Amino acid sequence: MSERRPLVSLSVLKSAMASEGFELAPAARREAGARRRIWEIIGASHCSIVGTCLTIAELRKIARRTGFLGDEARYNDYQVHGLFVEKMHDENVVSRAVQKHLDTRYEGAIRKAKALDGEETLLAYWESAIDAGFVPGAYWALIGHPRLTPGVETRIFGDIHMMSHLSGAAHRGDAREVAEARRAKAEIARRLASVIAERNDELTVLRDEITRLGAQLREARTLAAECESLRREVDALRAAERGDETLRELGALRLSHAELREDHARLERRLERMKAKETRAPASIVSEIAVAATPMADEPCESETDLCGRCLLYVGGRPRTVCRLQRLVERRNGSLIHHDGGMEDNRAMLSELVRRADAVFFPVDCVSHRAVGAVKSLCESHGIPYCPLRSASASAFERAIETLAAPAAEARR
Repeated sequence: MSERRPLVSLSVLKSAMASEGFELAPAARREAGARRRIWEIIGASHCSIVGTCLTIAELRKIARRTGFLGDEARYNDYQVHGLFVEKMHDENVVSRAVQKHLDTRYEGAIRKAKALDGEETLLAYWESAIDAGFVPGAYWALIGHPRLTPGVETRIFGDIHMMSHLSGAAHRGDAREVAEARRAKAEIARRLASVIAERNDELTVLRDEITRLGAQLREARTLAAECESLRREVDALRAAERGDETLRELGALRLSHAELREDHARLERRLERMKAKETRAPASIVSEIAVAATPMADEPCESETDLCGRCLLYVGGRPRTVCRLQRLVERRNGSLIHHDGGMEDNRAMLSELVRRADAVFFPVDCVSHRAVGAVKSLCESHGIPYCPLRSASASAFERAIETLAAPAAEARR
């Protein structure tokens, strides 16, 4: 281990201590074998012990426990330090409390230094403590050591003395750094306040936007609920319309059924009359009567009305009935064109077909309301007669065309 030279010479230190009225501990006391108590340490070491080994907080705590200073809040840190140094010169309640506190706090350091002997060993322990940063404990362990030599005492006191100067110089540097740090802190706080203000403005804008979007969302939900309600109403109306259409179809079917029953009864009566005549007519007439008994056959009958080449338009109806109606019209020297009423054919074709027709027929039980309105409007604008049929049956259509052709037949007669 390299020898570390004392920071001040022993002669200079002794002169300074003598000028202050202090002297080093006598060798006789150091050889007694027991550690010196703080009031037994003679010289300028009390100030360095109190200042190095005790903090101001510890001093104030001891003062409160012993009642030494009374209202210790009245004294500043320097005054507390000076009053404790004065109390260390003799044995009293305060010096005994300080002795007990230091022995308890630095018990480990005292135990390590207890077996040390000789100046070289004591200085090696001291230098190791300085390197490890454990100066307060080592200083208290050595300053009261029973085998402390004057040279070691001068060395450790001088090191503590110079450390206080270095600490003061470092404190001045630290003070400048603290001032600069405070200025930097103020600038950072100013910038942070600016950033926080900008952030708060942005948050205010975002909150307003969220409020606006929330209002729009609530309005959209209200509109969606209204749309859903309207959709249900439309579905209900469509269902009701389909139900009404079904009821109309059912009524038309019942009416057609009644007409068919009437036609059947009429044909039955006609057949009975023909059978009665059959018993009195020759065989050639019987065949003619049989033909007359089937008015819906494909062969023409002498009693059927002549349409004189007229073109009839049939709007709506049932597809399976249209072919039958076409044969019926062709048998009466006419032609039949058909439009489904808008369900399959283009409605734009309806106007062209109406212009081509000499008369228009439509069953009210099997055609849409819009198609009926369009047919009536077109017929009235072109001066074409139209005839609504009670049902989509062939018999209803046959009666209608007979009614239509009756005036022409009367005119020919």
